[in-house]
Amino acid sequence: MKRLLYLILSLTLPFCSFAQFGITSGINLSRYTYPVKKFDVHRKPILAYNIGVMYKKSLSEKIFVLPELSFTKKGTRVYYDYPIGYTGPMKHVNTLSYLELKLPVVARLPLTDEYDFEIGVGAYAGSLINAKQKTEEFDGSSVTEKFREGSFKKMDAGIHFTTGFRMGKTFGLNVGYDLGLMNIEGKSENPSIKTRCFSLNLSWIFSHND
Repeated sequence: MKRLLYLILSLTLPFCSFAQFGITSGINLSRYTYPVKKFDVHRKPILAYNIGVMYKKSLSEKIFVLPELSFTKKGTRVYYDYPIGYTGPMKHVNTLSYLELKLPVVARLPLTDEYDFEIGVGAYAGSLINAKQKTEEFDGSSVTEKFREGSFKKMDAGIHFTTGFRMGKTFGLNVGYDLGLMNIEGKSENPSIKTRCFSLNLSWIFSHND
């Protein structure tokens, strides 16, 4: 994964002097899916965050690429149906932290002189930084531990969708969706896991002159 990031950065750096740099941050609503569903196990999304840098490079008057390098958190909450009187764990909150690179191609559709509608799609790839599990008990206590090495694969990848609005060519409000295509389960004997993540982001591009 590191070699892939280095290669992409080396290919894009020559164009940086012609690009518009920006920053972005927002919230994630994330979960991961299993092919096997159990009636007594319930998996719910977690609320997390992302923060990163990006740059905009125009390909034409209304088409541009918007690479983004970000730190993002994904995961899921796992609940279990227990008999009355059970005093064990109430739920597990699994959090996966990634260094993620998105490469969307975006179309700009002007609404007025100041407002643009944006819609785009592209690929994303993420390198796992750490994976933690928070176990919450029925009595309100909790403990957080790191997953053992090999519990999850080091890389995630899939398709990134984005849409939103930009004001004055600088300030943006966007909704994104990451559709994970890779199995991130680290143990071959376990069912496959794929990530799903909605995001709501604010962004700012520092210059609007190409």
